Amino acid sequence: MTRLLTIILVGCLVLGLGISGCAQKKAASSTEAIEISKSMETVEQKANYLIGQAKAFYNSRNFQEAVDIAQYVLRAVDKDSQEAKSLLEKAKEALVAKTREVADKTTEDMKKKMDMLTK
Repeated sequence: MTRLLTIILVGCLVLGLGISGCAQKKAASSTEAIEISKSMETVEQKANYLIGQAKAFYNSRNFQEAVDIAQYVLRAVDKDSQEAKSLLEKAKEALVAKTREVADKTTEDMKKKMDMLTK
């Protein structure tokens, strides 16, 4: 009897994890992630899914997509989400730093080109 109960519980756990989307892969864009979340039943499911997607975009250095998702969570899903607020702040900082790197590199390249022209 105990063994049967254990098997049933493990089966339910595996099924529950599969249904909850723990194994969902990263969406191609923030728009796709938001659309997928709309089919979810609870605010908690939507928020957890979207935060996970935002983290995946952040970790792959796609900061704008992470910002877009975090802003959506705070605007339309859970305005009090501390995880979304924290991720939004980190993603914005990373986006600014990335933009500065590109600007600095462009400025450096332009200076080199100007030096070559004036020689």
